[in-house]
Amino acid sequence: MKNFSLISHSDSVELVYNENHHVTGVCYIPIDRGESILKSHLSYHFLVFVLKGKVVISCKDFNEKTISQGYMAFLSKGGFLEVTAHEKNSSLLFFGLDEITIRTDKSLQDFFTTHTNKDMYTHNILPVKEDLKQIVDRMVIQVRKGKIRNGAICQAWHTELFITFVTYYTKTQVTEFFRPIISTDINFRDFVENNYLEVECSALKLIRLSGLPKHVFNKRFKEEYGTTPKVWMEERLRKDLQYYATLPNITTKYLAGKLQMTVIKLCKITNRLYGLTPGELISRMKSAPQQ
Repeated sequence: MKNFSLISHSDSVELVYNENHHVTGVCYIPIDRGESILKSHLSYHFLVFVLKGKVVISCKDFNEKTISQGYMAFLSKGGFLEVTAHEKNSSLLFFGLDEITIRTDKSLQDFFTTHTNKDMYTHNILPVKEDLKQIVDRMVIQVRKGKIRNGAICQAWHTELFITFVTYYTKTQVTEFFRPIISTDINFRDFVENNYLEVECSALKLIRLSGLPKHVFNKRFKEEYGTTPKVWMEERLRKDLQYYATLPNITTKYLAGKLQMTVIKLCKITNRLYGLTPGELISRMKSAPQQ
């Protein structure tokens, strides 16, 4: 299991879940005035909730942003992190994840496609609305008690957090908040890796989401990957299918969920790529000799 730790802090409390190399985790950190949290490289995306007090955060997405109690920020993975408390008895909750569910519904996906990259990006923080605060408070209480027997609850919290975002925040707010990972202002490879499943492995949808002209996107893609988006996505999808199909107790429904698609869509893809149903593919992969 890959080690997951945000920082080294004597009073921090963490709960982490690693399923098939996909990590979600929660870290509660009390921090006093003048104390700092330093991390040279973030391996995961983080939602940061300021529970008490006031802190100043610097990272690759923004510099010296003051965030007070009742507000939250989003930190994209890669680059450094520095957090300094400006009030006594401050406390933070970091929710870490290496995959982020953007495609929560079609209308939101369409909104991302048409609004991303229209304006220069300036990092946006958001107030923690009451419905979201209830989830955060529950996470803090349960993590600090240290009595949770199954870390898989982190995945449930992940789902609940993003359903709440879509339900109680506007599309504009969500787009601005998560823009560091849905904009080609970031590293192009990161953009592709973060979003190829979100757009259901559609090259056309990925181009639309990038906001770039088709010929510009294809040129950058060729320079980065040495092939076309369609060919790369098909190869990547084959690798993902073959990897997940060998997992213990894998089912068609679970396989579809890992690839962020419906069972019907999965059936069409496995038939096109292999001439098999998902169940037949799983059986074949499990019976194949291990390399």
